[in-house]
Amino acid sequence: MTTSIIVTGASAGLGEITAGDLASLGHHVILACRSVERGEAAAERIRSRTPGASLEVLELDLASLDSVRTAAAKLLADSGRPPLHALVCNAGVQVVNGVQQSADGHELTFATNHLGHFLLIRLLADHIVAPGRIVLVSSEVHQGPRKSMGFPAPHWQHPKALADPAQTELGGSPKAGRVRYATSKLANLYLTYELAPRVAELGITVNAFDPGLMPETGLDRDWPQWTQRIYHAMAPVLVRVLPGTRSVSGSGSDLAWLTTSPDLADVTGTYFSGRKRRESSPQSHDAARAVELWDVSEELVAER
Repeated sequence: MTTSIIVTGASAGLGEITAGDLASLGHHVILACRSVERGEAAAERIRSRTPGASLEVLELDLASLDSVRTAAAKLLADSGRPPLHALVCNAGVQVVNGVQQSADGHELTFATNHLGHFLLIRLLADHIVAPGRIVLVSSEVHQGPRKSMGFPAPHWQHPKALADPAQTELGGSPKAGRVRYATSKLANLYLTYELAPRVAELGITVNAFDPGLMPETGLDRDWPQWTQRIYHAMAPVLVRVLPGTRSVSGSGSDLAWLTTSPDLADVTGTYFSGRKRRESSPQSHDAARAVELWDVSEELVAER
C-alpha cells in the first residue's frame, strides 16, 4: 500500500536525499520546507533522478509556531493523499554568530530543532496510521567533544531558559552557537525517549538518528564565506579519511531505511548511528529532564 511520509527540511542536503530515497521506494513524500520555491526546486531534482516520483511541497517554518499549526491544518484538511505513515524530523539550524530569535521570541536553535518539531508531532501523531514511525535526527555532538571530534558539549538548563534568548547562560561566547546546537540534539533524544512510550498504543515507533558529520550539507551556512568555501572544497576528502564522517547520500539512505525497513517494525526508543544501534550519552537517559522538557514544551507551544 502506498503511504505518505513527511520529511522536514527537505529542500537540500540530508532531507532532500532522504526524500528522494523514500520516493524511489514508492512512497508519496511531503517535502516540508521553509521556502516553497526551494522545496519545488528540490522536488524537480528528485524527479530528474526518479521519474514519476510522487512528491508534494508543504510550506513549513519550524521557527514559527503559527506556521507549524497552519501546515498541520493544511495536511489534515486534504484527504486526497495516501495515509500518513511516517514523520521524519530532519530540519535543523546551527547559529554561529550571536543570539537569534524565532518568530515567537524563542532562541532560534531551540525553537527550530526542538520546539517546532515537538508541536508538529503533537498535532500529527493521532493521524499517523499504524504501523507508523517517527524519526528524529539527533547527532553525536550531544555526547561531547570526546565522541564528536572536539565539538563542544551540550549545556543543559531549565527548558524555559533554553527557550529564552535573554536568560540563556551562554550569552554570546564564541562557542555558544555550537553549544546550543549540541544541546538541541540532546533535546531530540529526550523527546525520543519520552515520546516512544506515549505513542506506543497508537502503533507508532519513535527512534533517533545520528547522520554523522556531513561536510557536504548546508549546516555551515551561518559560517563566514571563506570558511564555507574551504570546508566545501575539502568535503570529498573529509568523507574518505575522517572517522564518523559520512556522505549525504549514505546518510540519506540510512535514514530512509530507518523510516521504512520491516526489520525495525518493533524497534522503538532507540538511538541509531547510521544503521547501527548506539548507546547515547548517560545524561540523555535522565527521565526527569525528559518529562520536564515535555511539560515545558507543552506550555511554550500552547496557543495564547
